[in-house]
Amino acid sequence: MNNATGKTQAGNAKSIRAKAMSRRQFLGGSAGVCGAMLFALGIGGAASAATNSRGLKGQAAGITKLKDGKLAVDTKKVKSLGKVGGVAPLGTVKGVPAALVRTGASTYVALDLRCTHAGVTVRQAGNEWKCPAHGSVFKLDGAFVAGPAGAPLLKVVTSRKGNVVTVG
Repeated sequence: MNNATGKTQAGNAKSIRAKAMSRRQFLGGSAGVCGAMLFALGIGGAASAATNSRGLKGQAAGITKLKDGKLAVDTKKVKSLGKVGGVAPLGTVKGVPAALVRTGASTYVALDLRCTHAGVTVRQAGNEWKCPAHGSVFKLDGAFVAGPAGAPLLKVVTSRKGNVVTVG
């Protein structure tokens, strides 16, 4: 008997077993942690991997976070935007997962990367975006291709001045 608690060792073992996590709980929790890590590496990773030209940590070279929550993207400094079809993941802009896509010689579109079906963040798969939850597919410019979404990805407001596209 344990004098401090008045319980036997068998009683302690029984209470420990009662608090054990089921395999379903473990796998569900593990999947959530893995999903969060993949999101951080896939969407937020490019925008937070380096220090920009102004020395602001948390933004890739050529991407500057502005005081109002918008992002200024210098299209000449972001290598992935050097050609039509190039994509620059932006992380979140005012709480919205976003990416900037070069759609023409001098045109860009910023996309809200939440699937229009259920709000799950889509992922780039080659020359399109795919929803990992229900399989909706979108062109790089956000146009709807297939799946339950039935509508294109929403655009994020942008303005352009010279080489700088302001997103948000």
